[in-house]
Amino acid sequence: MTHYLIEALTTYVTEQDGKLVGGIVLTLTGEDYARIDRVFVHPDVQGQGIGKALIQYVEAEYPHVRIWELETSTHQKRNIRFYKQLGFQVVYESDDEVCFVKRTKAKPSTHCFEERSCEGWQAYGVNASHLAVTNSNISLFDASNCNFSQSRFRNINFRDSKFSDLNLSGSQFNFVTMQEDERTIQIHHSNLRGATFNQCDLTNVTLTGCDIKGMKINGVSIDTLISTKRGEI
Repeated sequence: MTHYLIEALTTYVTEQDGKLVGGIVLTLTGEDYARIDRVFVHPDVQGQGIGKALIQYVEAEYPHVRIWELETSTHQKRNIRFYKQLGFQVVYESDDEVCFVKRTKAKPSTHCFEERSCEGWQAYGVNASHLAVTNSNISLFDASNCNFSQSRFRNINFRDSKFSDLNLSGSQFNFVTMQEDERTIQIHHSNLRGATFNQCDLTNVTLTGCDIKGMKINGVSIDTLISTKRGEI
């Protein structure tokens, strides 16, 4: 998971005497929202203000971000004190985790829409390309004949939603759950040509009537895997 975060998300590192001593990993959703996914500081140099400097650096690098969020373990008392000292406020706490939010004085972007209920809303003929959605409930969503190209969705509840005739080319779905309580996602008559599934749980996935030409699993073509299996049989 850590390797994936560093490779797929926005990462900054800091060096001391030519050696890597710390880093920070971000998820940027649109212009207004950002999540701090990881903060790394080598044990030999902890307590020297490196973690604080990393967070202050990215805050300065993205002055347009209005809401920063992060999570830490309930048992990490030192981390909890650290984030509070940097201006983060606790918005949720359970037995396992503490969720923080920090609101800045940056002005909202032109198309910012937050903390409002859209329940029951309907839209027609909307161009939703380059859409950025985070921390939202989109259950029972019914989208048809829409352009969602180059969009990003993070930490979203898509339970019992239906998507048909969509353009999702270039879009990203990170940390999305589409199966709960034995209700599984169903994909019909869709073009997934060239898609990449990385570090995903595909247990009990069923393919029926699908064109799998050129598909690779861990770098090995599906044709090679099938022919090898037949050879064993």
